[in-house]
Amino acid sequence: ELVLHLMEGYKARSLTTLFVFNNHKWAIEDNLVADAARQHVLYDADFYNLLGSHSRVAVCEGERELREVVSFLSKKTELYLRGHAEPGLSLIVVRGLDVTLPPVLGNIDPVLSSPEMAFMRSMLGKFAEGCDHRVPLYGCSAFEYIQYLHLFLEKMPEGKKYQYVCGRTDIQAAHMCGFKQPDGRCVLFVNDIFGINSLGESLRMVLSGFGGKQLLVMIWHPSLMQLMDHFHLHRPPLVWPSLGPTMAKHYVRKEADALFVDFEGESSSDAVAEQVTTA
Repeated sequence: ELVLHLMEGYKARSLTTLFVFNNHKWAIEDNLVADAARQHVLYDADFYNLLGSHSRVAVCEGERELREVVSFLSKKTELYLRGHAEPGLSLIVVRGLDVTLPPVLGNIDPVLSSPEMAFMRSMLGKFAEGCDHRVPLYGCSAFEYIQYLHLFLEKMPEGKKYQYVCGRTDIQAAHMCGFKQPDGRCVLFVNDIFGINSLGESLRMVLSGFGGKQLLVMIWHPSLMQLMDHFHLHRPPLVWPSLGPTMAKHYVRKEADALFVDFEGESSSDAVAEQVTTA
């Protein structure tokens, strides 16, 4: 979207080409959990086909077409360097080139025995008690929690009480929390960067009416405790302290309508579990 906006509204001073690999799946998230999750299949071929009608966009259906496009760009680059071609932006959509990589999950024992997993089992197990249907758990498979969530759903007995509903974006995941839920309960997993911007309307839907609705929001964000944390995958270090609870408080009418609590690891696990269970 940004590239197309710049193509139309910005006069470039350099020659820039963006390559997008359109393989219809969330390759990184699937690799993190060593599984081709059905929720991660993307049906976006028609979208890129539409973009292909733009004069500065090329869609390559395999290696041969990609070679032809790269050859054309190489010639254009030579002309540009000699001052015989104008600068500009180009978008190349690449299909048909899949790369199989070994999963990076590694040893899962630290995840299974982590305070976070124990906290999830305790909280989510209590939250689903008394429900006649599996509780919807909405999310967007963010890097921060996808491995914990995948193992919770696949290996933990408490995970069998939940149905994971993966939104295409954090926005969609947050919006779905505002829908009518099977037993009036649902869970939202978001990171503290993009997902929190979508909570407002959903919280208004949950908090409207005469009660009977419960939403458990688990906000995952990086803790910038050491230098390496600043290079946590691709998430920018701009979310400490956590913004999510602060924003959510603006949508609560009275103190009894919501509970805000920080989970800070094993040291606070019991206290947090007691507060949430009581609420």
